[in-house]
Amino acid sequence: MTKTLATHVVLVVASGLASAPALQAATDGSQRSVVLVAHRGSVAQGYPENTLAAFRHAIANGVDAIEVDLRGTKDGEIVILHDATVDRTTNGRGRVADWRLADLRKLDAGGGERIPTYAEVLQLVSGTEVMLLVDIKESSVLDARNVVHLAEANNAVLNLIVGTRNLEDLREFRAVNPALRTLGFIQDVPDIGPFAQMGADIIRLWPQWIQGKPELVDQVHQLGKLVWVTAGDASRDELEQLIRLGVDGILSDRPAVMNELRADMRKRRGP
Repeated sequence: MTKTLATHVVLVVASGLASAPALQAATDGSQRSVVLVAHRGSVAQGYPENTLAAFRHAIANGVDAIEVDLRGTKDGEIVILHDATVDRTTNGRGRVADWRLADLRKLDAGGGERIPTYAEVLQLVSGTEVMLLVDIKESSVLDARNVVHLAEANNAVLNLIVGTRNLEDLREFRAVNPALRTLGFIQDVPDIGPFAQMGADIIRLWPQWIQGKPELVDQVHQLGKLVWVTAGDASRDELEQLIRLGVDGILSDRPAVMNELRADMRKRRGP
């Protein structure tokens, strides 16, 4: 698998995403409600990132989706960890791909939390309306079939969106389950067409691309795809501007601002 860009808190236009396989872009930014997706389980709220404690806290506080990062272990298991190594987020050292699951589970991921498995997180969201955006990380031991089959075994396919960064990975995931929802973390504007043609449901654009060429949003919509934007720590005004420009999702690491913005947009929309 190739490395994808880490996602943050996602502000997504409500479009049936949580309950139906089809994704449809809304057309009127002033009338759209927004869905909050917690980056690594609400990193900014003080819980250890990518842990079950963070995910449970995020769900309990009303998020509509959580974003997790998938890594493969030496013995072929799938765990939730952002970095290629365990150094930053645990009391261990070394590459995730060099660890066996049983040994990884002995590490402290913060506050006594353990590195969760992908299966545990699937079980957490299965039967709920909480979406799971999985960021596929570079790993020679991360198998697309295992990623999808575990979701199927936990009745969580409709909860799942798979984020890939290249056409090879996108093709592989769609071959395993053509009904799977996918997001393309494209590297450049010319990648829009190929990813759309390959079947990505969502195309990730950068704010600077849209600011320089606002018609890109319409271009993606005309292809029948949603537009998500990685906005990082963009201000509230910048986020509102992106929504006015018609984007369907905003990846942001400012959850408090996102909650306020969502509430205000609902008020404007009225009953």
